[in-house]
Amino acid sequence: MNTKKIKYIFIAIFVAIAIPVIVLLERSYSHLQMVAQYGDKERAFSLMQTLNQRIRADLTVEDRRSYSDYRFIRTIPVLGGEEVTISPLASPTFKNQYAGFVGYFQLFADSSVQTPILPDGYLEEIPMADRPARELKRDSLKMILNQMNIRVQAPPEHSFDADSSSSVLNKIYKQNLTLDRKKIVEKQNTFVTRIEESSQKERFIFDVESAKIQRLGVNNHLAVVQTEPFQAVYNQSYIVFYRNVTRSGERFIQGYIVRFREYFSSIIEDDEFKMQLGDNAFVEFSIANAAYRSYAVFGNRPATSRLLFESPLQYPFEDLQFKVYLTNVRSSPGENMVLLIGLIMFVILGGGLYGLYRVMTSQVELSFKRQNFISAVSHELKTPLTAIRMYAEMLQNSWAASEEKKHKYYDLIASETERLSRLIQNVLNLSKLDRNRWNVQVQDDNPKRVLESFVAMYSKNIENHGFDLTVSCDPCNMMIPMDKDAVMQILMNLVDNSLKFAANAGYKMIELKLSVKEDDIFFSVRDYGPGIQQKEMNKVFEEFYRVENEMTRTTKGTGIGLSMVKKLCNLTNMKIELENANPGLRTKIHFTSISNKK
Repeated sequence: MNTKKIKYIFIAIFVAIAIPVIVLLERSYSHLQMVAQYGDKERAFSLMQTLNQRIRADLTVEDRRSYSDYRFIRTIPVLGGEEVTISPLASPTFKNQYAGFVGYFQLFADSSVQTPILPDGYLEEIPMADRPARELKRDSLKMILNQMNIRVQAPPEHSFDADSSSSVLNKIYKQNLTLDRKKIVEKQNTFVTRIEESSQKERFIFDVESAKIQRLGVNNHLAVVQTEPFQAVYNQSYIVFYRNVTRSGERFIQGYIVRFREYFSSIIEDDEFKMQLGDNAFVEFSIANAAYRSYAVFGNRPATSRLLFESPLQYPFEDLQFKVYLTNVRSSPGENMVLLIGLIMFVILGGGLYGLYRVMTSQVELSFKRQNFISAVSHELKTPLTAIRMYAEMLQNSWAASEEKKHKYYDLIASETERLSRLIQNVLNLSKLDRNRWNVQVQDDNPKRVLESFVAMYSKNIENHGFDLTVSCDPCNMMIPMDKDAVMQILMNLVDNSLKFAANAGYKMIELKLSVKEDDIFFSVRDYGPGIQQKEMNKVFEEFYRVENEMTRTTKGTGIGLSMVKKLCNLTNMKIELENANPGLRTKIHFTSISNKK
């Protein structure tokens, strides 16, 4: 199995583990977000309920108001009868609870508009100091009603006509119960059609103000008044709350008008309401049709926001959408914890798998290098053994033609034996280094004398390979601590490496040099071969590493020489340095700093 297959296997394992982990984390994160938003949604729902309750409370007040309150004068029951008085709505300074209030009105089938603040009919001649202002108010109400296209519709088939008192009472109770059940089912609210009976005096006063009185006198019939629940029509400017009233077969509209934004602002911008809403949200009212059209926005609306809650308001604003947007989405500590846990899990998972991948690939590479090493050692052992056997057979069978030939064969056998010994010694030395069994013997010695000893021992082998040897030494009389055997082994491996890789060089020269520069003393070995590519510089010190493939290599060697050199340098506190000399390769062996030995 090569490293590429291992990489794909580990990628597949990572993906197989990561996908369910991502799904689990995403669901956990979404759940925490939902939990975090639940409180905001609950608060938004509470706001909508508050808004509905405020609107309902306003309509409850108006729904309880008698139809006669919308006139300039009315009758009220007192002890012993009835008393004529001015309607509480007739005062221009009348204070109500509605923000943005425009005024009360009555709209008749002939499109005429009346208001409680302005007497009409036979009472129109009552002198009033501020009549122009009151008339201007009435005209503005009429203009708004025309803009909103509000018209009196035909009365229902079951509307009441004048009748006897007993008959009227029976119809009142029956009609009230029937309508009550119907409204509860259809509207699901407490606003139902009411039936009132108007007294003779009240009927008379109503007709006087309406200029519809036929004759002055006593009318024995009761006026039956049917008052329907309030409805609402609105645009971006106004809201018209109105109800249909049917009196003795005549149908007209009563109601009041408020400004849209001011009315809702009084609720939305209430301190309690704002405290629930918070600073990171705003409210929008829109109407649903082919596309949502925004009516009003309360709060600061930034360029980006997220819809938190949406629901239609209750009657009479069923088609008006109440929306709450979040401008600054808060993240809970749990969400941050999930993200942190996810990050830690992926770091551990990715780091663990990568570490395991590196271990496995290193083992595979080491196994591959060991196979190459066995192949190289087999080749390196086979070559000298074959040569030794061949020359030994020639001497044994007396095939040597002369004594000179015999001496040559003996020299070749000795050379191959030395080569075989060096190979075996390298393997043994590498084994000692791997098991930390190299016997380090550090003693003070002179580097120049050590180099001379190596030249004396190894120059013959260099010459046998057809190379010239150049030795140069800077003046050096210092004694420095070193392991002489290790230094000799290092120089031997470096020279062997140069002999192998510079065998085909045009200029066959090995240069050995001792350099002394201030407190830096180092040996250098140079050849004039092809050198080493820059990307291979660090790899050549790995065990069993060879630049060429074992099946195509053209140079001898096992790939353990430079690895052993590196380990010996580390063991004896020396530093190795490679550099291309162009042409050739220069290898430097630096001794430990001697600044404190001078």
